[in-house]
Amino acid sequence: MTLARYAEDLHHRAREWSALHEDERRRRAVLACRDKDHDVLWSLVEWHLTQHARAGLLVSPHTRASYRTGVRQLVTHAAENAWTLLAPRRTDTQGWVNRLLAEGKSVATVRSRVAAGRVLYAALREVDATQGAPFEGVRVPRDARHPLEKNAPYPRRRMEEVLERARDRVREDPAHADRHLQTWVLLLLLAHTGLRIDEALKLGWADLRLDEDDARLVVRSGKGRKSREVPVSPRLAGALERYRTSRASWAHGAFLFPYRTWRGAAYHVRPLFEREDGSNDFRGFHAIRKFMGSRLYESVGDFTAVAEVLGHASVDTTRGYVRVGVERARKAVADW
Repeated sequence: MTLARYAEDLHHRAREWSALHEDERRRRAVLACRDKDHDVLWSLVEWHLTQHARAGLLVSPHTRASYRTGVRQLVTHAAENAWTLLAPRRTDTQGWVNRLLAEGKSVATVRSRVAAGRVLYAALREVDATQGAPFEGVRVPRDARHPLEKNAPYPRRRMEEVLERARDRVREDPAHADRHLQTWVLLLLLAHTGLRIDEALKLGWADLRLDEDDARLVVRSGKGRKSREVPVSPRLAGALERYRTSRASWAHGAFLFPYRTWRGAAYHVRPLFEREDGSNDFRGFHAIRKFMGSRLYESVGDFTAVAEVLGHASVDTTRGYVRVGVERARKAVADW
C-alpha cells in the first residue's frame, strides 16, 4: 500500500507550498526551472495566486485554466529553444510573443499568454528563485477590432433554431431524454439571462425564485464575487420547473447542471449547432451572452439596465456586447 497526499482542491494544493520552509520553496522552484517541469511550476503559480490574486482561493476556474495553459506553453517553448528559464533575455520573451502572432493567434490570446508569463515570474520572484521580470516591456499590438467583430452575437433566428432543435431532441430521443433536457434548459437559461457559462454551471436550486409574478435567480459567482439578481422569463421559468421535477435534475446535488467545466458543457451543446451541410457554427458561450445583451437592449434601450443584468462594472463593456446600430440603420433606410 502507498499513501498519496490529498490535493483535490485548491486550498489543499496551496497548503503544500505554504508548509515548506522558504529555502525549500526556492530549491524546488530552481530545480523545476532547470528541468523545465511545467507541472511543478504551475503548482507554484497556483499557490502564488492564492496569496496575491484579488480573489485569492476564489480565483475563477477560467482564470486558472488560462494561466495553466500559458505556463505550459511557455515552458515547452523554453525547453525547445534552450532558454535559461531563470534568466531569459528580453529578446527571448519578445520572440515568443512574435511567434504566437505569426502562428495566427489572436491578440487576446497572446495577451493572456503574456499575463501567464508575468505571473510565473512573479511567483519565481516571490520564492527568491530569480529577480528577473522578462515580460515587463514586452510589446503586444493593440487589437483594433470591435468586440462584436471578434465574436459576434448569434443571430436571433439562428439561436431560436438551436433552441428548438434542443427541445425537440428531448421528445425524439426518449432513451436519452434526461441528457437532452439538461442541455436544452442550459441553452435556454444562457439565452434568456446572459449568464457567463461559469456562473450558470455554479447555479444551485437555492439560487432560484420561480414565483409566478416575480421569477428571478441570484448569481453569486460572477467576476469580482459580486452577487446580482437576474429576471427569469416565463418561458425559462416553465422549463426550469419541468426540469426540477424530472429525473434529470436528481443526481447533481445542489447544482442545476452536471457539467463542471466549460468543455463538459460545450461537448453536449456543440452538436446542436451543426448545419445541414455538415458545418458547425458553434463559437462558444460568450456569443450567446452577447445575443441576450443585444436582444435586451432592443427591448429596453438602456445600456445601464443591460449592464446590471449582465454583471458589467462598466457600461463601456456593455457597449461591446450589443449589436443594434446596424439593424436599426437597415430598418431606417428601408423606407428611403
